[in-house]
Amino acid sequence: MLLVSNRAGGRGKFDIWRSERKNGAWQAPVNLGLDVNTSSNEYRPVLCGLNEYRNQMLIFSSDRPGGKGGYDIYFRGID
Repeated sequence: MLLVSNRAGGRGKFDIWRSERKNGAWQAPVNLGLDVNTSSNEYRPVLCGLNEYRNQMLIFSSDRPGGKGGYDIYFRGID
């Protein structure tokens, strides 16, 4: 499961986190790190691909510097 949160341990404002379900219980969320998250806001994550959390494309929006303005769309491969 992907979630967006400004919880402690993040990289900036709102970050994208991942939690996996193991043995019927959700694990503690893990920050996706600097490949995805910045000191700005990251929102609306969507995973595209065939395998759960492997060889997938993460699509998300961010208001990070260097974009075209407002929130821009970004893509990152997720293994």
